[in-house]
Amino acid sequence: MTFARTAALCVALLSPLPIVAEIAAPSGPVLVTLGGAVGESNLPARGVDDGGLFGFLEVAFDTAVGLDTAMLGSLPQHTISILYGPEDSQREYAFSGPSLADVMALAGASGKSAMPMAMDGYQAEIPWDMIQRLNPILATHADGAPMGIGSYGPTMVVFPPTDNAEDAEAIPAKQVWAIAYIGIE
Repeated sequence: MTFARTAALCVALLSPLPIVAEIAAPSGPVLVTLGGAVGESNLPARGVDDGGLFGFLEVAFDTAVGLDTAMLGSLPQHTISILYGPEDSQREYAFSGPSLADVMALAGASGKSAMPMAMDGYQAEIPWDMIQRLNPILATHADGAPMGIGSYGPTMVVFPPTDNAEDAEAIPAKQVWAIAYIGIE
């Protein structure tokens, strides 16, 4: 073996191996689950006959990421203030939480479409280009307080105001609240 080959072999053997990041299991109650085309998984697979809310919603997945309060809180937080609520009684809310793009990156789903689903089964598609352009958040708080079930929580997709007429028309249908699940395609 030549000196060059020996040196190359030593460098290769002594070089650190790439670290494969694995997402930890949630330590608290899961606020939102991302399933489908995710690159990570910290929840067991489930079928539509497994019962519970996901059974009612007919949600099944082989791989999924469950995120609890601490996991969502560990991501950079952003605040978006918008008028929201029933048309006859809208008021200004300051919604806060991580960016939807960061949540998707944590689950290994960057570059894909998000399909947030509310607890009543309402679902909307948010294409990746819209996520990148408008930078919506996955709100966990409204006016500084955690959003509970029965309010707009536990999580809600919130878009910042925009002057683009086409986006402004599309946003209300994509601003899903009471999210239980985000399908990734």
